[in-house]
Amino acid sequence: MAQPDVIITKGRGGLGRQRPTEDGVSGLVTQGVGTTDLPLNTSVEIRSLRQLQDLGIDAVYDTANSAELFYHVSEFFRQSPAGVLWLRVVSRTVSMADMADHANSHAKQLLLDAGGAIKQLGICLDSAAGYTATTLDGLNADVVAAIPKAAELVDEEFKQHRPVFVLLGGHGLATSLAGLLNLRNMTGGEAEGVSVVIGSDHTPGTGRPAVPAVGTLLGDLSVAQVHENIGWLDKFNLASDGKFLAAGLCNGQKITALADGDITALNDKGYVFAVKHTGFDGFYWNDSHTCAKVDSDYAYIENVRTINKAARVIRQALLPGLKGPLLLTPEGQLQPQLVGELEAKGKTALQANLTRAGEISAEDVYVNPDQDVLATSTVEINFSIVPVGTARQIKGTVGFTKSIQA
Repeated sequence: MAQPDVIITKGRGGLGRQRPTEDGVSGLVTQGVGTTDLPLNTSVEIRSLRQLQDLGIDAVYDTANSAELFYHVSEFFRQSPAGVLWLRVVSRTVSMADMADHANSHAKQLLLDAGGAIKQLGICLDSAAGYTATTLDGLNADVVAAIPKAAELVDEEFKQHRPVFVLLGGHGLATSLAGLLNLRNMTGGEAEGVSVVIGSDHTPGTGRPAVPAVGTLLGDLSVAQVHENIGWLDKFNLASDGKFLAAGLCNGQKITALADGDITALNDKGYVFAVKHTGFDGFYWNDSHTCAKVDSDYAYIENVRTINKAARVIRQALLPGLKGPLLLTPEGQLQPQLVGELEAKGKTALQANLTRAGEISAEDVYVNPDQDVLATSTVEINFSIVPVGTARQIKGTVGFTKSIQA
């Protein structure tokens, strides 16, 4: 018999601390010139700008090669100092459409080399001096061709259990915006997991007014929780370290020079660019549009990133049960205990990884016990998620009154 004592047991999990997530791991595929330490068509993981410089890519590299590679990566780490970026540089003869094509070993290979860790992928041109683009619907025709290819890549990666969101640089933006491609109503289908950024830094002397700010937006996505709109004024100010002190479009037009109607039209057509809010310092992304209709469940980047994370989390929770036994009742239904276990696994995974982090509002899991698993060897589980909303408009009324009751 043990001696009389007061037994104290250490509790665990009361603080609700979570393991660091990999939601911010990003990737970038772009044209460029290879170096000794970073040959073309090589995937490399970068955790700091210094690491990129050690690979022979710095501001001098950009100047010597009429390039923007160092610029994009420096912007990524400006917005996400603790970020992780997978990089793959391809020849300048490779088109953006070919980079995005899942049948080629460019973006697809980078995603494979990263082992599925990349959650958002940027793809952009970095053309040599003298490059002349063909314009189609107000954009570089290569960008227009890349959108459906990127959509196919997104679909393919989701099927392969590596959900990813793709960001394209809106190169070749015409100065006349009237006939610009409407990303919200494209012929040939939607691209729900794809966005196009046409915003650029117009800071005098140091900005890149002709370069879509792919690295900047990719950095913001890296630090954003999956449910957050990257235009949120309280968190995502683009102006810092002497960058984005002025903003505009990558056709050279300053945002302050555009008519309100032009800005509204660009927003309605689903493009991402930087805007100024009266009475608030800095510049901010106009919104988080994707190339999908506005009534789509995946009309905004945060919708795509949230469902992508949920899919990963759910699969990870259920995977240990793959090829396991399914105990049935005499009537051939799933036993109530098994139904409860499956529902609990899914719900616990969503709660631990998304609900408690405030990335979804609520969740529910349902397993119909009356499934003919003996005939199909398949268990169907329905997951319902209530997302977090976004305050795209805040309406207030102000006026005079004769008195106010205490």
